[in-house]
Amino acid sequence: MRNRRSLLLSRFFLPALPDLIRTRVAIGCSFFIQGMVFATWCARIPDIRASLGLNEAQLGTLLLAIPVGQLVSMAPNGILVTRFGSRRMLILAGFLYPCILLFLGIAPTVWALAIGLLAAGFAANLSNTAANTQGVELEHYYRRSIIALFHGMWSLAGLVAVVVALLLALADVPTWLHFALVAGGMAVLLSFSGGALLPFDRHPASDPAARHSPWRLTPYLFWIGISALGCMACEGAIYDWSGVYFRDVLEVPSSRQSLGYFAYLCAMVTCRFLADRAVNRFGQARVLYVSGGCIAGGLALAVALSGCPPAVAVVGTMVAFALVGCGTSTVVPLGCGLAGKAPGVPTGIAIAQVSTIGFFGFLAAPPLIGYVAHATSLRHAFALMAAIGLLVLLATRRLNLSCRRA
Repeated sequence: MRNRRSLLLSRFFLPALPDLIRTRVAIGCSFFIQGMVFATWCARIPDIRASLGLNEAQLGTLLLAIPVGQLVSMAPNGILVTRFGSRRMLILAGFLYPCILLFLGIAPTVWALAIGLLAAGFAANLSNTAANTQGVELEHYYRRSIIALFHGMWSLAGLVAVVVALLLALADVPTWLHFALVAGGMAVLLSFSGGALLPFDRHPASDPAARHSPWRLTPYLFWIGISALGCMACEGAIYDWSGVYFRDVLEVPSSRQSLGYFAYLCAMVTCRFLADRAVNRFGQARVLYVSGGCIAGGLALAVALSGCPPAVAVVGTMVAFALVGCGTSTVVPLGCGLAGKAPGVPTGIAIAQVSTIGFFGFLAAPPLIGYVAHATSLRHAFALMAAIGLLVLLATRRLNLSCRRA
């Protein structure tokens, strides 16, 4: 494998390393860019909510825009990645996504922000499909699981983004300037790393498998998608509502509202960097069962601790969110890896199909939490998410049955 032609500033990107290692680092950088942009937005949601004067239901409706953009673009993006190649689409989305973040920081009205979030959903999904395609393709050169490591870079970026957000919030840096700094930094990173990505995918456009319909879903891919749905719904709950949960339910100061998100990301980053080793030792089914238990149990624990004394509630909820982070760390990476190896389906389309089902979780969770919280309380909304997390266990059981039949 060789990247024969220099692209952008890639000739300055780790030139002394072998092409295979440079490509692995470059793919990791693309995941890092995605995670940095998304987590930067999530970290400032409470501030944007306050500046626009939104209640829980209104915020939940607004947060629906990103998953809607992701959902409607799933099939087109799978076709784009298959038709034009994952590297081209990943570079395109890698520049577009940070530019949209910059717009979100200066959007003057709720409607403008909603349009920007729709566009962000499209760019995020295109980047996600192309990056996972690159990761699955690279696994064929390594001949072992490495996909969780790339998702670990996504989570590491989120951790970095939260730390940056905490520091800038303490310094009273406005949201628009925060977003502009992150967008500029990520564009520079992609300018160096983008040219080192895999130049070709295993299924060229002329391959008959590449013409597989993006709407034809096999039972194998369906159950992988259901597992991803349960995981991503709970993941979305933490991303979009953890700061609000800490500020409104646990009543912490606004400067500490990201503590739960920080604990969640610390656990997710750690577990994702260990996930490939765990899968190789214990098997995919056991890892997925444990992950589902951690997701549901962690959210249930967070709800149970909300009535404790303030110090106990804050520390305990951080531990509970960390447990959720351990669970969500493996489900999506393993799902993408399994989908990418589905027989007879191009990698880009298989990943897009699984992501389509999974992103129904992102689609449903933000408004569902907002509406339930508005009607009852945020505690009840998080209890409902704990029940949804059990879908990972159900889907894993059915997926194992499908594998045995195969």
